[in-house]
Amino acid sequence: MSGLNSIMDNSLSALLAAQAGLATSGHNIANAHTPGFNRQVVVFGARRPEILAYGAIGRGVEVLGIRRVQDEFLLNNMRAQTSRLHSYAAIDMALYDVEGILGSVDNDHLGDALNNFFAAWNELAQPPQNSSLKINVLSQAETLVADFHAIDEALRRQESDLEMMIQAETENLNLLLQDIGELNRQIMAAESNGQPANDLRDQRDLRISQVSELAEVSVLERDDGSKDVILAGRTMVARDRVTLFEGIYRPDGDGYTFAVVTAGNQQDVTLSTGRIEGLLAARDTHLREIRDQLDAVAGQLITEVNQLHTQGLTSGGRGVMFFTGDSMANIGINEALLANESLVATGATGTAGDNAIALALADLGRQSPAGGDERSIGDSYRAVVTDVAGRLGSFDFMVENQQSVVASLSARMASVSGVSLDEEGANLVRFQNSYNAAAKVIATVQEMYDTLLNIV
Repeated sequence: MSGLNSIMDNSLSALLAAQAGLATSGHNIANAHTPGFNRQVVVFGARRPEILAYGAIGRGVEVLGIRRVQDEFLLNNMRAQTSRLHSYAAIDMALYDVEGILGSVDNDHLGDALNNFFAAWNELAQPPQNSSLKINVLSQAETLVADFHAIDEALRRQESDLEMMIQAETENLNLLLQDIGELNRQIMAAESNGQPANDLRDQRDLRISQVSELAEVSVLERDDGSKDVILAGRTMVARDRVTLFEGIYRPDGDGYTFAVVTAGNQQDVTLSTGRIEGLLAARDTHLREIRDQLDAVAGQLITEVNQLHTQGLTSGGRGVMFFTGDSMANIGINEALLANESLVATGATGTAGDNAIALALADLGRQSPAGGDERSIGDSYRAVVTDVAGRLGSFDFMVENQQSVVASLSARMASVSGVSLDEEGANLVRFQNSYNAAAKVIATVQEMYDTLLNIV
């Protein structure tokens, strides 16, 4: 009887093992399209054998646990590459917006406005000179000034939009960090019996991967199953304790500056690659440099036009300043000229037909009055447009290349951790056959029991 009991016990263990396998395969199939889900496998082990005088008799199988299939090294590499991709994409998006504001190399409205302004001076230099041509110069100047102001306003609006996006992404980051802290708490409680909480770990890893889109992240796992999340060299999540970020405005010489700091003590944070870093770089580096270049173009226009125009003579005396201000934001036209177009100077002597000043002003679009290696106003502006196009082309390439890297890593991760419906279907058949075979053994032992009972 003890022998039959042993066989029955062996078969029962096989039934339970097959049930665990079927349940796990069914769980995998159900979550085949669940974001962040890692394929799970049942770990089987042979029971300790029963030692008899003639040898060791096996006592069946036991379920040692259910393991997630995951490559931690591959996952960390995927997160690092994802951070780079979202950083490049944020800058690329901002540069596309700048190109939309300025126009392309072949079609830009500010370049056309500059050309039309200098062309108006060239028309004024051609005889016969009349007041309508001077009015045309002032009209083209007004268009040019309005275009500078429009670009300045658009860039300021873009900076404001970027700051709003940084604020929104910082709030998203805080929500993710809080979710990770809560999942750490749940995992520590669930794993107190020594068995891994696989589905909770999947959710936590998904949140950490989502954090990596916003900022490059490092992870340190503790013995209790919790994971510390490290951003910018700071431990932001330690077990279930979470430190948050916030965006603040600080006054400076130019008005204010926007910064991401830790909540509470407001310590400055320099986030590594990620969407937030990309947005900050777009605002603080690329937009600021492009704005400085455009301000330099406006300043050069103001300085060189005024330098020549004040050398002229009109019926009202020596020429006046043509432009006011020193940048895109405050460039303007001298109100005296707008009130009296006869103050627009065309010559340096005041004699009839003298067009030296008008010709020199018309030439400013092609050459600098300083001569030598100095850029003309037109060349300075074209250099800005070319720089924007170059930056955009560079980040287009980096985004495309990084997308290929991330896609390759994603495919490798799917091959390791993803659910294959074909494979799970085969596993279902395999575990079903194991279950049926174990059930037949049990049925055979039952017949043997009946035979023995009938003998008695």
